[in-house]
Amino acid sequence: MKRLLPRPLPPSRALGAEISQDPFDLLSPVLRSFASRHPKEDTAPIEKAWRVAKSLHEGQFRASGEPYISHPLGVAQILADLGCDREVVTAGLLHDTVEDTDYSLEECRAQFPEAASLVEGVTKLSSISRELSNAETIKKLILAMQQDVRVGVVKIADRLYNARTWRFMPAQKASRKAKETLDIYVHLADRLGMGKVKTELEDLSFKYLDPKIYREVVQMVASKAGARDEYLRKMMEEVRAELKNGGMKAAITGRLKSYFSIYRKIVILKKDFDRIYDFVGIRVIVDSPQDCYRAMGIIHGRWRPVPGRIKDYIADPKSNFYKSLHTTIFGDNGQEIEIQIRTEEMHQEDEYGIAAHWRYKELGDFESPEWIERMANWVKDLQDPSELLPALRSDLTSEEISTFTPKGKTIYLPEGACPVDFAYAVHTEIGNRAVGAKINGVPSSLSAKLKSGDCVEILTSSSPNPSPSPNWLSFVLTPKAKNKIKRSLSREKNLEDVEKGKSALFSGLLEQGRILSYSSLLQTSKRLGFSSLDALYGAVGAGKIPPGAVKAALRDGPCGEGRDSEEYSLRVEGVGKGEKIELARCCKPVPGDPIAGFVTNSRGVRIHSLRCPDFVKLSEKRPDKVADAQWKEACGEFEVEIEVLALDRRALLADLSLVISKACLNLSSSRQKVTSNLVSAYFAFKISNLAQLDRITKSLEQVEGVIEVKRA
Repeated sequence: MKRLLPRPLPPSRALGAEISQDPFDLLSPVLRSFASRHPKEDTAPIEKAWRVAKSLHEGQFRASGEPYISHPLGVAQILADLGCDREVVTAGLLHDTVEDTDYSLEECRAQFPEAASLVEGVTKLSSISRELSNAETIKKLILAMQQDVRVGVVKIADRLYNARTWRFMPAQKASRKAKETLDIYVHLADRLGMGKVKTELEDLSFKYLDPKIYREVVQMVASKAGARDEYLRKMMEEVRAELKNGGMKAAITGRLKSYFSIYRKIVILKKDFDRIYDFVGIRVIVDSPQDCYRAMGIIHGRWRPVPGRIKDYIADPKSNFYKSLHTTIFGDNGQEIEIQIRTEEMHQEDEYGIAAHWRYKELGDFESPEWIERMANWVKDLQDPSELLPALRSDLTSEEISTFTPKGKTIYLPEGACPVDFAYAVHTEIGNRAVGAKINGVPSSLSAKLKSGDCVEILTSSSPNPSPSPNWLSFVLTPKAKNKIKRSLSREKNLEDVEKGKSALFSGLLEQGRILSYSSLLQTSKRLGFSSLDALYGAVGAGKIPPGAVKAALRDGPCGEGRDSEEYSLRVEGVGKGEKIELARCCKPVPGDPIAGFVTNSRGVRIHSLRCPDFVKLSEKRPDKVADAQWKEACGEFEVEIEVLALDRRALLADLSLVISKACLNLSSSRQKVTSNLVSAYFAFKISNLAQLDRITKSLEQVEGVIEVKRA
């Protein structure tokens, strides 16, 4: 089925600029524009949203003096002109209701279930911008776009409408908004393929950011208008005639580069205005991609192309879906002029971008483009908020190249990226383990610059503890790679500091001859303002706090937080209430045994007898994990296992079992091991305290042939 393309807007009208001729039917331009692109869609939800928004914003006014409803109406019209779906246009009408009126998200979900998530996304951004930094606002925008890219489309349409009203703001505020727009929103619009929006945002931002230079550029362009227009008209006629002679049907239009793009050539590229010949261009619209290449061949047969200025974005589209053939030729009198060759569908996608992309009409879900996923991933992990905006500007403004894995997966990277950037784009673990690379099968250094079309294979280390090199930070380009390298190096340095600090504290510098328990150390770390013991060890290891300061803060005896166990009638000092307490299975302590706790990494606290061989080994290895523990008033039953060593004889086991039975103890298990004429018999039963165990031990020792009775 042929896809329905958006109707081209008249060149004289900007997006969302149509004014209703009926003052009592202000919504009609929105409905007309939406219906032209989605003729089979029901517009009732849009009309309902209009009534709700109009009622809620009644009595509110903008800085321009206009009724506030003019803003959501204008945003909705921009979205409709872009070819957005019904939910997006509905969200455009409602996007300020939750923030600026008493209308709740719950009411919005009940009335507009399909558009509510978009309204919520934009509302969260607006509320955050009042409380947090600009960087945090942009971070939230990127993460919201990861969930639904349409949030970004609504936000950019909102920014475009507001940019048209900056003249009503104080100059300083308008300048600040213009800079933010040039830094972020222009590039987001570009990445989303919204060329028409991008161009208008650029020129509006330029106008308010530097009004003097803007006026100078406008005057320079106007001064050349006559000769320029005549030259462009003549070249268009010649291109049309040349293509017609070649048997091709094409629509030929002329275009003027935006004021901002001309400014960039003058100021940033340091070109003299009189020598800028390509600020006008020709656009050739043909029927098919094959015709694009035919048209370029005909044009190159007539005019000589400028070397290095031919770009094929049809075979290798940009990540924002942009497709077109570009060539710059030497026209009459040797003047350069750029020609773009594309199909009508390519042209619509360039003008209106992802908002009107055919994918939206064929897929049930709105999938985020790959670059949004990539950007959101490194934005989430960024530790220093001050790095966000510079990193985001760098990421958004860089020209992209397409590289490939050996299996053919496309990896988009900024121009100038290296194999390390590639490795981290594939997977963090591959980046951390990278030791070398092959580019198109040829061994290469990790700092080599990649080109579009390169096939990259990353050689990795088999080391169990891989670590990136600090030197990589001097040549990696992508924010993700920089962030992952810094985090890995920071984590590695922190582990070294923790071990170093622990060694200093337990080497005798602190407590000569004194055992440092977990509880005393934990309370000391909290007293010194650290969130955990590892944080304290790391600070000591990094030299931020001397061991002597920790010694001075230590206090004798249990203190502060502790945990009672009613089940086992004991208390463990220095551990939180959420810690689980269990008796160790290796020694099964009972009331009366001297005990201590050992804090495990994931299983809570294990209570050991101080005579337990396993506990002795654990405490020697990790003394910082030892916790003070004491029995409370004995209650309940505790399982204990004893070993009886005796000479083997008939009825020995019966006699031993009889003694246990007479002591009113319930035998839970028994096992025997016979070696030569010796028997090792093991009995498990429950007792209340050590006195009870002593009595049964003495009784068993009286049995004929028994050599020894002891705890197993």
